[in-house]
Amino acid sequence: MKKNGATVRILKLFKSQKKMVAFLLVLITIAVGLDVSVPLISQKLIDRLIAFFKENSAPPFMFLIVSAAGILAATVFSRALHSFYNYHLFKMVTSTEDNARRSAFENYLRLHALFHHRSSSRQIIGRIERGGVAIYAIAHDIFGQNLIPPLIVFVSAVVILFVKNPFIALAVFAPLPIYIFAVRKLTEKIYQIEKVVNEQFEDVSKEAYDVAGNVLTVKKFAQESAEAAKQKRLMEKARATQYGAERLWSIIENIQTLLAAIGRIGVILLGGFFVLNGQSTIGEFVLFISLQNMAYSPLAQLSVVFPRLRRNGARAERLFDIIDEPARVVDKSDAEILPPLEKAIVFRDVSFYYGEGRQMAVRDLNVEIPARRTVALVGRSGSGKTTFINLLLRSYDPTKGEILIDGHNLKDIKRKSLLEQIAVVPQELDLFSRSIADNIAYGKVEINRDDVIQAARTALAHDFIMKTENGYDTVVGERGMKLSGGERQRVGIARAVLRDPKILILDEATSHLDTESERLISQATDALVKNRTTIIIAHRLSTVLGADTILVFNDGCIEARGKHEELLETSPTYQRLYSLQFQE
Repeated sequence: MKKNGATVRILKLFKSQKKMVAFLLVLITIAVGLDVSVPLISQKLIDRLIAFFKENSAPPFMFLIVSAAGILAATVFSRALHSFYNYHLFKMVTSTEDNARRSAFENYLRLHALFHHRSSSRQIIGRIERGGVAIYAIAHDIFGQNLIPPLIVFVSAVVILFVKNPFIALAVFAPLPIYIFAVRKLTEKIYQIEKVVNEQFEDVSKEAYDVAGNVLTVKKFAQESAEAAKQKRLMEKARATQYGAERLWSIIENIQTLLAAIGRIGVILLGGFFVLNGQSTIGEFVLFISLQNMAYSPLAQLSVVFPRLRRNGARAERLFDIIDEPARVVDKSDAEILPPLEKAIVFRDVSFYYGEGRQMAVRDLNVEIPARRTVALVGRSGSGKTTFINLLLRSYDPTKGEILIDGHNLKDIKRKSLLEQIAVVPQELDLFSRSIADNIAYGKVEINRDDVIQAARTALAHDFIMKTENGYDTVVGERGMKLSGGERQRVGIARAVLRDPKILILDEATSHLDTESERLISQATDALVKNRTTIIIAHRLSTVLGADTILVFNDGCIEARGKHEELLETSPTYQRLYSLQFQE
């Protein structure tokens, strides 16, 4: 099914504001009518003054005063209506832009884990930002002073000219089809170039964010100059492509200027001919020139607006792509709320692969994890442990088989009710650039400070928190960089304590830490796992020796399961991991 163009989709965003759109269109039509009335009044005034000189009649003072008052009133009321129109247009367009940004961001957050794995979050946010700006620019161009009002002016001027003198109207209108044809061809080329430009500038932003996020590594390796040079090359490449579009813009402007000049000369020659033959008055000649100028001023706007619509259309499409990205994991219409875990988590003949033609990440998994037991997952990197956890979190659904909690298939329950029973403490804990208290309480609504402090005490985090600049109100910086790795880990444990989960997942929570930090985290973890269903992922076998059951993953399968001593006898993978870590 063919998608609508960006401009059409943006116009559809205004469906909910039909009455406001209609009201503004009526308003601007009245304002344009007042603008067009000025040259009509001027024409009558000029003809009356010329008649006065020719006929040597009484001076038309009253007509002069009335005409001047009419022009003043039309101008003042027109400006007032334009101001009112512009203010309400700004409110309407910005609210539409905000809604589009919000829709894109909400869908981005809801998208499946596979989308997030293959996409750069900074690049996506850049698309949303640029797409939102593009939607505003397109909508404001269409409804603002660049498209619809100028077109109303153009149509009004041409209609009046047809009524006054069809030949003059044809002289004004004749160049327009040539202009539209030329602009359409060139704007299509500009659109294709702008699509490439957008991708190249996204690469520039992505690279800049990446370097900024790893600036300390850049400095450690003395790569400041190299990274700056790379950024310069990417920018120059994007600009070189963009300059191609700018050259086409200049061609459009030259075409517009030439056609406007031809139309103006045609009106002057024809109008002068009619005056000389006595078929038109001097006032009408001035009217023809004035209306020709009014008609071609919008045409000059179109030479800028059409290419800009195409340029911004390419950016808006990138935002719509995010809105249109389908969610692969969605609740059924009759999905139920998952009751609190009481019995067991069961994986029954579960297999999963990340895409067509790719190897199975896990296959034929059959596991039962009794409630309030601790299960450890061990195996080499890429053996399927993380996929196992993601399937339990329902980040994606199994390709084959089913996952049950107390007999409830995860596909039949509301995902939110599942996640409300789970807390995850990952190996690399990313915190928000918010206060420590906000990070601990993340995901909880209306939590009081005493509960946050008690959770921090349980996680052995209270003492170090009180030593920070503002205690629990200390902002931890981007991704929690103001805290050490061990401190971030304990904040993560405090968050899990406060969540009070039925199911606890510890993802290599004690690796890459110094001895003291590992000791504190081990103590905090021991307090956390009591009376909970706990799943621990670790490459360090010393952290899982006390587990009730150890599952050994190898090449997407469970090679063996049991206690430490059993696995040393039955599992080649476990034996190999053990010998590598405890060979001394």
